[in-house]
Amino acid sequence: MTGLLLLFMMFYAACGLVLSFVAHVASFTTFQIGENALALFWGVFPAFLSVILIDRTERKKKKGSASREEIDDWELVLAGCPLLLRYMFWACFAYTFVLGIAIFVLDELNLAWRAASTCGAFALCMVFYAMGLAVFTAAYLRRRASPI
Repeated sequence: MTGLLLLFMMFYAACGLVLSFVAHVASFTTFQIGENALALFWGVFPAFLSVILIDRTERKKKKGSASREEIDDWELVLAGCPLLLRYMFWACFAYTFVLGIAIFVLDELNLAWRAASTCGAFALCMVFYAMGLAVFTAAYLRRRASPI
């Protein structure tokens, strides 16, 4: 049952990532996205909360087997994740960070940049969905590899 739930969450995160990317690219054009895109922002919460639950579960497993060892959360939840998904997550993170700095600098210089807040918000959604996809895939692969 857990494997089926993880597959559903992988599909959920992948769809959210693709839709966020499309909305992000569309925010640079004259295409009006509309209010239905707000569902992408609300959809981040189930994905992110599921990642937190996976982290807590993996942390409990790790604490039971290790003694006073420092636990790296990213290494823990991304263990077994394919490299392509890891790079995709970190690339989305770096892109959103640089975009946020650019939006801040352009706003400080009083330069008008069309849809700056919209494209930044959709880029942030991409980060959360990419993180969810990477963590759910890693958890699914770890579950398949475990002998239990």
